Amino acid sequence: MKYLNFANPIESNEQPEMLLTLIDLSGSMEITDMKPTRRAAAIKANEEIIKVKRQQHPGDKIGVIGFQSSAKLLLPPTLPSKIVGLEKTIDNAILSGGTDFVTPLKLAYSCFFGRAITTMKNPITKMLSSIFFEPGIDKCLSITSGNDKTTKRIIMLTDGEHLGDDNPTNIATRLKKAGVVIDCIGIGGSPKDVDEKLLKQIASRNADGSIRYCFIGDQQKLLRKYQTLAHHIRAI
Repeated sequence: MKYLNFANPIESNEQPEMLLTLIDLSGSMEITDMKPTRRAAAIKANEEIIKVKRQQHPGDKIGVIGFQSSAKLLLPPTLPSKIVGLEKTIDNAILSGGTDFVTPLKLAYSCFFGRAITTMKNPITKMLSSIFFEPGIDKCLSITSGNDKTTKRIIMLTDGEHLGDDNPTNIATRLKKAGVVIDCIGIGGSPKDVDEKLLKQIASRNADGSIRYCFIGDQQKLLRKYQTLAHHIRAI
């Protein structure tokens, strides 16, 4: 598998996929420039990707991670035919604080590879982190194996900027070097609302060198984007 600047070139693929969608649930997602709200538009887009997967890729699995300053696994990777009540599941999520891109990416790593990831230098802190799993990792431990050939993907959607202390490009690089394909989507009233430079650094690259990032300010365009993202891809 080859990499370009630690970002995966992409081609189409027919092997099963495990897709984790990372949804920003910060307070600004209640803004109504995308009707009825940015949050509702994001939920509808996720329901659309489940619909397409159910029809065309029923063997894939989809999981959902909600994030603010912390991250929570709202839906463990599940066959699309088994997913019901996604809107209620997301609406019941209890999170707080500003937006931190590191926490959902770390939780996604845990789900894909069955272990927590730490970036702390203190050996005692590392040891404790390995004992006390990150939220939701216990629901992911059984979904991967050493000979797993499933394509692993992330779609991260946000309407804001990263406010955490750690640099999310570090964990993003580690994910991409492990073969995970990352799409980043900024939403809202203007591209200025999001940190496009950082999101482009987090995102993977296509075979032609283009970056798997886009900004969308319209609900219907967001739905169409998720319909496209429902189809299979692979890193080469």
